[in-house]
Amino acid sequence: LTSAVTGGSSAVVAEALPTGTVSNMPWRKAGVSYSNNEIYIDIVEEIDAIVDGVGNVISADVSGSIQAQSHLSGVPDLLLTFKDPEIIDDCSFHPCIRYTRYEQERVLSFVPPDGNFELMRYRVRSGVAHGFSPPVYCQPQLGYGEAKDGKSLDGRITLNVGARSISSLIFSASRRGPLIVEDVAVVIPFPSIVKTANLSANMGVVVYDEAGKVAKWVIGKLDEKMRPQLTGTMTVEGTRRPEENPPLTVTWKIPLASVSGLTVSGLSISGERYKPYKGVRNITKSGRFQVRCN
Repeated sequence: LTSAVTGGSSAVVAEALPTGTVSNMPWRKAGVSYSNNEIYIDIVEEIDAIVDGVGNVISADVSGSIQAQSHLSGVPDLLLTFKDPEIIDDCSFHPCIRYTRYEQERVLSFVPPDGNFELMRYRVRSGVAHGFSPPVYCQPQLGYGEAKDGKSLDGRITLNVGARSISSLIFSASRRGPLIVEDVAVVIPFPSIVKTANLSANMGVVVYDEAGKVAKWVIGKLDEKMRPQLTGTMTVEGTRRPEENPPLTVTWKIPLASVSGLTVSGLSISGERYKPYKGVRNITKSGRFQVRCN
């Protein structure tokens, strides 16, 4: 594990540290100074899932990362503690983390780099994703029939997307108002026999790339009352129906939500006299989130 944290024996370590760094902390610059001291922590969890055309989850896996943005003067020593560290499994850390202390106490003790950095990556222990219910549904229908000339096929597509009020997500106590899903988009790859597609949507923007035979439908923000729908027709080469339709990829993001429920219980600072502003939030987003077509 030590080699995984430090880069292992194959990593090349320079004889001299870069100029302008703290002597025993090559990741931190010396003489850092801010008039406003602040640190922001984002716990970002990604869901990889395969969902069938009617919304049943075939498989799901959850991984996470802790992203930090630090604007702190001097050489601050931070301690990040969790309410439920037993959720965390299979970790990798930034070199600033004192790994021995994490092993003993399941806390993150570190002197942070300056600016943006990834503090750690982790997997959620097995079982958390079991029975996962997605916050977004995507219901595709693709069909093929004989064209009017009787010598070729025509295709039709209908795609309905929506937000689910009931899902497996655990929301932060600070969340207010109805569910809002952000950055919603659907990538629709078409079978190779499709020559062209004519698509339209009642919300967002849809663009079809004829060379790649891929459409991208950007919906943006989505709440429970919205009913985005994409419809279209396809011109097909030949008379053979495709053996299968490629799966769709759906992307989305929900701030102030978590799959695992991992929560920060404290973020304290020592070694400096100032009291910084501290912000902590959870974000859940799609990873490799695929929907199979009917």
